[in-house]
Amino acid sequence: MVNPTPLKRPSSLRHGAGRQETARRTGCGRLGRTDWVHAGQDVLREDGIAGLKLSALTARLGVSTGSFYHHFGDFEDYLGAVADSFSAQRVRGLIDRTMAGEPDPLTRIRRLAKLSLEDKTFELDKAMRIWATMDPRAAVTVAHSEKAVLAFLSDAFEDLGFSREEASLRARILLSVNIARLLTADGRTRRRFFKRTLEILTGPDSGHG
Repeated sequence: MVNPTPLKRPSSLRHGAGRQETARRTGCGRLGRTDWVHAGQDVLREDGIAGLKLSALTARLGVSTGSFYHHFGDFEDYLGAVADSFSAQRVRGLIDRTMAGEPDPLTRIRRLAKLSLEDKTFELDKAMRIWATMDPRAAVTVAHSEKAVLAFLSDAFEDLGFSREEASLRARILLSVNIARLLTADGRTRRRFFKRTLEILTGPDSGHG
C-alpha cells in the first residue's frame, strides 16, 4: 500500500533548492510528468543507468510513489520517456537556445559548447551512450541527437565557406573529438581542448574558401 505521506526530503536537496537538478514543480506544488523525467536525467547523469531506480527518484524528489504511477504505467514506460526526452527536449532545446538572435557561424558553434557545459549535457551524453549499449531505446535517442547536432554543425561550417562535403567532415570530427574527451577531461580542459580543435578546423590552413 502506498504511503500518502511524502518522504522527508534529503538535507542535500533542502540546502540546494536553487540548483537545476532539483524538481521543477508546477505552480500548485505538484509534480508533473516532466519533473520525473528531469529528475531521471539528473540521476542518470550522476549515477548512470544502474542508479536510475524508483527509490532513488522518490528520495530525490521527496515524494511517495503515488505521483509516479499517476504519470507512468510502470518503470519501463518511464525509462522510455527518459530516453525520448534526451533528443526531443534536451538537445533540441539546446540548439534552439543557441540559435537565438541569429548568431554568426563560429558563435553558434561556441555557444552550443558553452551551453552544453553549463547545463551538464556533456555528462548526460556520456551516460546516455553507456545506456545505449544495452537498451535500444537509448540507442535510438542517441542516434537522433547525433543527427541533430551533426546537421547543426554542418550548417555552421558551410556558412563559414566550406563545401558541403568538407563541412560534414568537420562536423563529424568536432563531434567525435568532444565525445572522446568526455571520458577523461575536466571542464576547464574541455573548454581549452574544444577551442584549439575549432581553431584547427576553421583556421587559415584548414582548406576552406
